[in-house]
Amino acid sequence: VSVRTIVVAELSVTLHHHEAVFDIALPIDQVWRVMSDTQHLNELFFGLKSAQVVARDADKASLRGTFGILAPEYDEYPWSFQVPRRYHNVRVFHRGVLKRLETTCDLDDVAVPGSTRVRYVVDVEGSGIFGGLVARYVLARSTRGLRAVEAMLRKQAQSVALAQLIQWPPANLFRDATLAKARPFADAIVAHLNVDEQAILERLVLLLADGVEADLARLRPFELAEHWGTARLDTLTVFLRAAKGGLLRLSWDLLCPSCEAPSPVATLKDVTPTGHCPACDIDFTVDFTDNVEATFSPEPQVRQAERLLFCHGSPSSTKSWLAQFATEPGATSRLQIQLGPGRYRLQTAGQARTCAIEVVDVDDNDVVSAASATIDGNALPISLPRLRAGLVELSIYNTDQRRHRVQFVHRVLASAAATAADVSGLGLFRELFGDEVLSPDQHVGVGRMTILFTDLVGSTAMYELLGDAAAYGLVRQHFKVLTAAIERHRGRVVKTVGDAVMAAFDLPEHGAAAGRACIEAMAALTTSAGASASLHLKVGVHTGPCLAIEANGAIDYFGRTVNVAARVESIANADELVLSWTMTAVPQVKALLEQWRAEGATTLVDRRLVKGIATEVEVTRVSLAVEVES
Repeated sequence: VSVRTIVVAELSVTLHHHEAVFDIALPIDQVWRVMSDTQHLNELFFGLKSAQVVARDADKASLRGTFGILAPEYDEYPWSFQVPRRYHNVRVFHRGVLKRLETTCDLDDVAVPGSTRVRYVVDVEGSGIFGGLVARYVLARSTRGLRAVEAMLRKQAQSVALAQLIQWPPANLFRDATLAKARPFADAIVAHLNVDEQAILERLVLLLADGVEADLARLRPFELAEHWGTARLDTLTVFLRAAKGGLLRLSWDLLCPSCEAPSPVATLKDVTPTGHCPACDIDFTVDFTDNVEATFSPEPQVRQAERLLFCHGSPSSTKSWLAQFATEPGATSRLQIQLGPGRYRLQTAGQARTCAIEVVDVDDNDVVSAASATIDGNALPISLPRLRAGLVELSIYNTDQRRHRVQFVHRVLASAAATAADVSGLGLFRELFGDEVLSPDQHVGVGRMTILFTDLVGSTAMYELLGDAAAYGLVRQHFKVLTAAIERHRGRVVKTVGDAVMAAFDLPEHGAAAGRACIEAMAALTTSAGASASLHLKVGVHTGPCLAIEANGAIDYFGRTVNVAARVESIANADELVLSWTMTAVPQVKALLEQWRAEGATTLVDRRLVKGIATEVEVTRVSLAVEVES
């Protein structure tokens, strides 16, 4: 292992330069995980205090408070980076004794397989003699911090299997005290949880004790469920119970659709139909299914955890961005990057239009390893040819008259968000947080949703046959079994009206499968109740764009899609599932229909007039011939 450190002082004592180069016997991805965590590195290297963003635009962010009275305000310019290879950042101070702080990190492969060469450079410039002394102090702090990180990486390489993640950053020094504070709250919650949920609660308590403050300030239940290998719904249930029980605090984030950077809001009442991301310089529509996320943090009586800001726009704060770089007027920028199969995009700062890129693991003639895009009139092309997985090269030519900042984006991280649509539709959420609703004068688009309606057939005759008390009890049981079937297929009951149920789903195939499950569950309930309870169910499902609106103290969905779904249910017969034309256009729903036909179901394509639509529409009627659920 070679180690090379260079320290240079220029212009007397005002400009200081430090460069460190060392090799680590760890793969580049693992080293990047530490070296790109600038949120923690800045705190460790420079002893920074939490910063406050006072202004942002497409060119820079103005921050205050990081370096205290010696350098209270500075501009942080957009980072240039490529994951997992390099990053570069410049801070320019306009008050205090410091003038400039510049950092560069480069990671490269070396001859030894599985090893990485790290090159880290810090330049600090002060103003005058006193500023030079402060610059020297800042440089010394960064040098000591880098040595500590290097020592930690070497220890990891020597003593821990490569398959294990580096424990970075270090754990809470006050672990035992945090555990003592958290246990009473956890003990009060346990009685409301099943066995699996109790195990998740224990993981949560240990996380609050061992985690780092900056990480705990924004806990994402679905992200943790993936890390822990636990069920998403169980994990979310525990987090909601913990928030009601005083262990956690629930908040909401508006996510920029470009960089996914969060802007916190206290309650759903504070959510507005549109948002703005100053870092990307774009306006966006607020969408319950995409960019309103429920997040959690410890209650202060358990552990203090604030959202501290030590850097702005770094690779660690824009995790969906794989690269960011500037393209000058009339110039061409080239990006070489290793990509796996998936959907990516190119975008330019301040422009809503993006360029879609699909990467595939096939060897067709139309699949290429290099492609080019032209920025013409502030816009990128809509898409590029399909790219072959592996090392690809993208060339971006700027014909515009101004400099453009370009990002290469992979949106896979968005799937880890527990969206407002996921959370607000849960019965448990409405039970525990009934006041967490939209402001009555606001509505929020939720993009495409799948809406299911059910209705009972034969309930009037049953009331006459059994009497009000017995019949009402059976209707209540029917609501329970339908709710269970809907939630089992990742749906949420929005409301009940009379004998009818309205439910919402994020995916059409989940709504179709839930429709079948509801009919089966109703048949099983009727069978168990005996011949005197001759109840049947009809179900209709439709998918399309919706609006979310506060109604009667809860989130409800409105719009043409909801109206059409109700009309589709109205034309269903007893024990029949009717799917709209938008449902059967979905490949996953088509596959379900083929599977059901193989199991003995019959399907019939029908054309009917539906109220609210001028012309006849096509629906598919599904009559099931399967055994009912026991």
